[in-house]
Amino acid sequence: MKNWKRKVGLLLCLCMALGLVAGCSSKEEGKEEAGTQTEIKTESETKTEAQDDGEIVTLTFMRTGTPEVLREIFDPIIASFEEEHPNIKIDMQDLGWSDAEKTMQIMASSQTLPDVMYHLPATIFDLADKGLIEDLTPYLDDELKEDMYASLLEAGVYDGRQYMITCGGTTLLYWYNTELFEQAGLDPDNPPSTWEEFLEAAKAIDENTDAAGLAMYGSSAGGETSFFFESLFASEIGGETWNGERYTYELEENREAAINTLNFIKDLTQYSQGSVEEFGRFDTRTLLRDGNVGMALDAINMQNQIQDGLDSGKFRVAQLPAGNSGKQISAVNAGGFFIPTNSEHKEEAWTFLRYLMNTENQKAHSTYGSIPVLQSEAAEYAGNAYYETVIQSVNDSVPEGITPKTNSLWQVTGEQLQLLMMGNQDAETTLDHIIAGHQEVYEE
Repeated sequence: MKNWKRKVGLLLCLCMALGLVAGCSSKEEGKEEAGTQTEIKTESETKTEAQDDGEIVTLTFMRTGTPEVLREIFDPIIASFEEEHPNIKIDMQDLGWSDAEKTMQIMASSQTLPDVMYHLPATIFDLADKGLIEDLTPYLDDELKEDMYASLLEAGVYDGRQYMITCGGTTLLYWYNTELFEQAGLDPDNPPSTWEEFLEAAKAIDENTDAAGLAMYGSSAGGETSFFFESLFASEIGGETWNGERYTYELEENREAAINTLNFIKDLTQYSQGSVEEFGRFDTRTLLRDGNVGMALDAINMQNQIQDGLDSGKFRVAQLPAGNSGKQISAVNAGGFFIPTNSEHKEEAWTFLRYLMNTENQKAHSTYGSIPVLQSEAAEYAGNAYYETVIQSVNDSVPEGITPKTNSLWQVTGEQLQLLMMGNQDAETTLDHIIAGHQEVYEE
């Protein structure tokens, strides 16, 4: 009996000992886990505190275009920004237009797009479809929204989200040579305001001077002729050319207006410099500058070619002549800043992007070749007759149709417009081919 009691006592002691060991082990494990959690939290807090205490964040920034010109614009802006935000440094990188698309696709696939970048909406929206572009809607403040022209703010919206902040763009403007106007018996103080008057002026210059009536570009590359057609069509119907899904000139109710627009383009071609299929929009600028044509419908970038003539009064600018709607309006072609999702410093990236959109910075940026994007920017040109015409054109503009498939749509339109301008097909056939080609792109 005593032996049995002794055995039970020993067994109980052993169990208590094992329980004590297990309890100690559990407590030690708990302490280890708690210690790990505390350590992680402390590292996070330390990182945040380090930023507050002056940790430097470096952002990469890229504005596609001519590097030597862009550096002159952005170097002072970056210096001012860094002075105001000593914890953020900007590493500006160069990318010319010729390499832009290929380089962007490589950077996108490797998740190395810069923190802030400028490019064109078709590419931006294509990348947004792939989840590679940050939705800026939550960042956008009321002050900026109210300051931007409506058509330019809308140009950065895709699928209901603000993926791009427009910082550059152009409407289609009407440029003319006052000396050739006078030689042709036209009044330079009263340039044509309707399609009929514009066609008559082109004919008068063509027949009464040594110059052609106007510059025409028929190269099918890019979206130049598509923008030309879309802007004229906007004036013909007096409204938007894109309904969110397709171009409105493809709709049956607008067929007559679209054919009228195409016939107008075809009629203008007979008073052009000829060989239009060999000319892009950039090529025709020297034709106006050198007095080889009397008129041109072109972007604001024309100013860079003829600035001396604008200053002397030899050249002037007016709004696009009106079609049957009686409204002198144009589509607006735009580009802008965006933030890719691969950026590790999105808040700082937005701080820099927003700084770029300040009135003075945007005004400096616009000298690269852009209409005013901000109303506060436009207000600084009050009393300047040239800019007042440009600004009125912006006020009256409608957004150009842009989707991730824009480049393919433009290619179809450009090829068909070239055939029209070369006299190889009529307006009805051209429209039918454009609609059919676009439908194939939509369905891809």
